[in-house]
Amino acid sequence: MKNLIGDVRRTLDAGQAVVLATVVGSTGSTPRSAGARMAVCRDKTIIGSVGGGATEAEACCRALDMFAAQPEATALLDLDLKNDPAAAKDAGPGDRLSLLLELALPGSSAGRVVAELDDLLRQGLGAVLVLVLGNRDQEALARAVVKRAADLAPGFPLRAQAAEAVDQACDGGTALLRREGLTILAQAFAPPPTLFLFGAGHVARATAAVAGSVGFRVVVVDDRPEFATAERFPDADQILVLASFAEVLAKIEIGPQAFAAIMTRSHAHDKTVLGQVLATPARYVGMIGSGKKRRAIYNALRDQGLGEEALARCHCPIGLAIGARTPEEIAVSIVAEVLAVRAGVRA
Repeated sequence: MKNLIGDVRRTLDAGQAVVLATVVGSTGSTPRSAGARMAVCRDKTIIGSVGGGATEAEACCRALDMFAAQPEATALLDLDLKNDPAAAKDAGPGDRLSLLLELALPGSSAGRVVAELDDLLRQGLGAVLVLVLGNRDQEALARAVVKRAADLAPGFPLRAQAAEAVDQACDGGTALLRREGLTILAQAFAPPPTLFLFGAGHVARATAAVAGSVGFRVVVVDDRPEFATAERFPDADQILVLASFAEVLAKIEIGPQAFAAIMTRSHAHDKTVLGQVLATPARYVGMIGSGKKRRAIYNALRDQGLGEEALARCHCPIGLAIGARTPEEIAVSIVAEVLAVRAGVRA
């Protein structure tokens, strides 16, 4: 979801309008559940998916019609999967999908909400998107991005009911309530997992691109401001320039859901970073290098008092053994290993 929100924001920042499509309800067996999103651009480019097939095609057609509508236009579609040739064979009589379509223009309230949500996800923070719809052509009466129900502004329409929806979304991901003739949609966006890349060299650049494409929040860390730049790392969500690699723990919080890949420019810096990162509860720690380098660094850390249990947490050589040679190939092997650890199929 982080990638979709980021792509939509970049489209809006480029001055292009989009129509956002969100699954807000489903009955029976459907290809996507509530909360699934896609965006349709004026040039018919599609970002994301709400299930494919004829139902998604119909949603796209309706979305394209909305570009001629008034700003802030919204619509609710109730789609019967029995009318989708690709799904009709397996669809039951009650298999239906409800979609909310929203026209988002650059600078509109819908666009500002996307930007606010993107900023929070890039910071590694979760949020809830709240939308209140009226009955007249499903007019959007209010939108907000909040971290918790208490953050709703005092004048927010149906604030108590919206707070109820936010609480439900925090528990289950999405909530759709109908109160006093209005519809309230709340959707929770969980913060993406963070991958810290220690080092800003060629392999780090390639790894940032691959990791970003599969939904990781990428944080690049180096002590060289001329290397750790937004121009070199357009896929990074955050770039940190330290005065020294010795201050990793003083400057960075690495929690139990974080992933760390160490690939600095020298063995000495790798050792410095590894010793610190292994003192954190990071879910994954990997270090680039040969068996010879690993032995040298591990022995040095043993001399400093680091135990075998801590050293055993490090994946070195880093990445899956796929015969990678180029920075791009090595990046694929690293991210594949990180994904395997995240999925619980690799320790």
